[in-house]
Formats: sequence, C-alpha cells, structure tokens
Amino acid sequence: MKYPIVVVLIDALGFLLTERLGFHPDGLSNKMRLRTVPGFSQSAISSIFTGVTPDKHGKWMMYSFARNKSPFRWLSIIPQNVSEKRLWLKRLINWKLRNIDEVRSYYNLYDIPRNVLQYLNLPARRNIFMPEQNREMNTVIDELSRRGSRIFIRDYHTPEVVAFEQLEKALRTSNADFYLLYTAELDSDLHKYGTSHDNINAHLKWYGKKLETLLSINKGMKMLVFGDHGMCDVHGSVDVIQQIESLDVKIPQDYIPFYDSTIARFKIYSERAKRVITDTLSNLSSGMILDNAEKKKLGIYYTDNAYGDIIFLANAGEIILPSYMGTLPVAGMHGYHPDNECMYSSLFTNVDFSVNNGSIMDIAGFILPGFKSKTGE
Repeated sequence: MKYPIVVVLIDALGFLLTERLGFHPDGLSNKMRLRTVPGFSQSAISSIFTGVTPDKHGKWMMYSFARNKSPFRWLSIIPQNVSEKRLWLKRLINWKLRNIDEVRSYYNLYDIPRNVLQYLNLPARRNIFMPEQNREMNTVIDELSRRGSRIFIRDYHTPEVVAFEQLEKALRTSNADFYLLYTAELDSDLHKYGTSHDNINAHLKWYGKKLETLLSINKGMKMLVFGDHGMCDVHGSVDVIQQIESLDVKIPQDYIPFYDSTIARFKIYSERAKRVITDTLSNLSSGMILDNAEKKKLGIYYTDNAYGDIIFLANAGEIILPSYMGTLPVAGMHGYHPDNECMYSSLFTNVDFSVNNGSIMDIAGFILPGFKSKTGE
C-alpha cells in the first residue's frame, strides 16, 4: 500500500512558543528546531518549497526596487492631489495587477505612498502553492505534479476551520498522494496578542486536536507539521521615517525608501544620499546596517541590489513605527535576524531524521527525498 504525505504549514509556529506552551501532538514523535531565513513569509515559504536561500530563489521581499520597470509606473499620470488611499484608485491598481500583469501571488498595497510605489516591483507573480505555475522557480510541489502525484491543497484563501474540515474529509474519501494545508491565522493572532496571551495557548491546543484527528485516519501516513518562522514579543519602536525625511535628500532624485515593520531598505541615486542615510542609520541603537558579508552569510545578497543598496535591520523586539505596514503598534512581530532565538521555527513529524537542528531549507528534502531545486543549480 502506498501511504500519502500530509503537510501542514502553520505560519509562525515558532520553536520557543511550542516549547513554552507544551505543543507536541500525539503521534508526531520527532521534533526539530529550524533556523529560518531573513525577511517575512514570502521569503521563508519560498525557501521551504524550493529548498534554497532567497538569493537563489529570488523572492526575498514582497517588493523590490525597479525604477524603470515597475508595474506601477502608470501612477505618475494620476494627478498628485489624488491620494493613494482612495478606494477607486486601489481597485484600479488591483485590477491592473491581476488582469494585465497576471499577478497570482499574495501581495498587499499597505500604506505605500504613490511617489514610492511607482518605483517598485513585485518579484513573485505566481501562487507558490499551485503546481506548474512557478516559472520563476522550481518547487517541490511542481516536482510532485510532474511525477504524476495526485495533489490536494488548501492555502490562505480558505478559512482555517474550513480548511481543516476539508482536509479531514479528503483524507477519508480521496486517494491523493500529497496533501498540503497552509494557514496564517496563528500568525495573525500572534501579531495581535503576542506570544503569552491565553488565546495563543487555546489556538495551539485546537491545532493539536485537529492534527491528532488527522493522524487517526491513516496510521501509515507521513505527516510533517511546521512553521516558516517564529515570533518575537514587541517591546519598543523606532521612527526611522522621521529620521530619514529630516535629511536634505529627496525622493526619487536621491533615493527611494521602503519601510517594512522590521527592515528599512533604500535604493540610492546620489553620493550625498548614501552618505547621510548611512550616517543616520549607523547612529541608531535600535538596529544595524547589513554589510555585504552579512548579506552573503544570510543568503540575501543580490549583485544588482534589487532589494536595496542600504538595508537596516531592527533589533529583535523593536519595530519600525510608523512604517508602510501601518501606524499602530503590534504585540508580536517577526522579520528579525534569524539567529535570534524567537525567530526559530519548529517541525513535528512521524518520520525519523538524523539531525536535531536544521533549517527550513531542509523541509523540501523531507517531503521529497533527493529533491533539488533548479534555482539552486
């Protein structure tokens, strides 16, 4: 009898969180601490399913810089007095991205100002969870599809409760070879409540019961349950935007910025901008500028600096506020240096493995032994 592979990816299922709350579903006897990659879920999930670092799969951050090839360049013809927050303009942007640019990946316009958005690009265009759609990179899902495996997938488009119900039904009634469920609802709760709230403990207990039910359906299944990164409790913030905008440099003549929750990135077009921005960021105690040696070590070095000439990474537990992600504080955040303990992810499985510590890039090989992404060749 051929037994199926069942993969459950729970966004932000961190190692410290599961240790502290005693999350360890019965039947998944093996547990591993996994080092994640810099950036956010797009970066981590791409690394999970390709088995390579962001500099190889190319999808580090949701937005890269593209001064002359941006799908948002047309915004320059819209009168400057029209706010990017106008509903009709957001709908028009989304319509163009879906119908003209054929973007199928997850993206969000957040609070990115128009004078910045028109110089940005969306590196990921395809839905990484769907087989045979990833022209930019080869995933383990693509490989399973090419081998003729029957595949069942539920991703963030399906509410978590419904997704688990449908997975349970599929395991009982279908004959797929590979089942995948991805949920981001724990991540959302952790941003809202932090890691110590009772709601988080209750959420993990709910996962535990659901997973144990799935395991009871087919004792021979190969199951892997893991996160893409951990979560750190937030205890402070830094106003990088105010520091930079007080300088005598201008957008887009001198630089183009992008302010994420924990990472500030800058594309530089003048020596003065390079000097004053570097000096300003170097004097902030809330984070550090990543040099090329560190970027290479972390697997986020790009020869064309498509994601920024200057990259500032906040200290664990501190956020950039305000940022293009919003103006309100949150209780939990990720996107810090992967060596911080709160950033480590976790893996639970009923499959034996020979190492106690690994990285999220090892998961593709656990799903499909011997898998090699073409992006890594």
